Amino acid sequence: MIVKNIRPRGFCKGVYFAVEKVKEVLISNQHPRPIYILGYIVHNKFVVDELKALGAITLDDLSKSRLELIDEIDSGTIIISAHGTPIEVVQKIKSKDLNLVDATCKDVYITHDLINKYLVSGYDVIYIGKKNHPETNASLSLGKNIYLLETLSDLKNIQTEKPIFVTNQTTFSIKDILPIHKAIKEKFPDAIITEEICNATRLRQNAIIKANKDVDLCYIVGDFRSNNSRNLVKISEMFTNTKSILIQSVKDIDIKDLKNVHKVSVSSGASTPEYLTNEVIEFLENYTN
Repeated sequence: MIVKNIRPRGFCKGVYFAVEKVKEVLISNQHPRPIYILGYIVHNKFVVDELKALGAITLDDLSKSRLELIDEIDSGTIIISAHGTPIEVVQKIKSKDLNLVDATCKDVYITHDLINKYLVSGYDVIYIGKKNHPETNASLSLGKNIYLLETLSDLKNIQTEKPIFVTNQTTFSIKDILPIHKAIKEKFPDAIITEEICNATRLRQNAIIKANKDVDLCYIVGDFRSNNSRNLVKISEMFTNTKSILIQSVKDIDIKDLKNVHKVSVSSGASTPEYLTNEVIEFLENYTN
């Protein structure tokens, strides 16, 4: 079996920054204990478990809002995840005199700055993103005149006479966003559109398209909650017609999927530790049908 090792892959700069920030806080005596992370620091269970072993407590309950999670904390340090968090959550943390450490990705803040700039200038904002994703929730919290657009069908619900500014979640699919931009322009011809997909996401998605045109199967190593990992699977299937499977680790490989596979490719999401992908590659390189 031929194994194609797709690069770039794995940790992007925002993920690396966030994970290292948590580790710095854990070894420092400058931050009051306990050390809490608000939500998954990045969307990968293995990373979360590693930080838990080092002493970090992840506050993650999908049945509760982040405000409700903060309500349950009375002391210690709160670390904001790489995705950012709504401004009312930051305000609540400060009002409770909790120590705040911000590990938000700089690319997310670039998008926030653009949104704020156009809101102040009297624009309504269309934000293209995944509903209930923490990055989306953080961006929507910046003002009342922000419309969430997850799919093309959402566009019909947006009615405004104000000028329009369009931006997006940084891990959105580069291919999905193009028809959405086209439809927005048809409805709002004067809309100002900026495409804020981060460079790491763009490079990984393009690498998948280039590499998977001659393979039988593609494995994407990543967490099921990782938007960028799921998008890699989607892009591979849509644009290269390659059977693609999202796995969290080598333990998720079903050998039935390898039947009659002569060439397999492997990549990973931007929040996936390198060792997980290497284990998958090593298994495949030593596998015989």
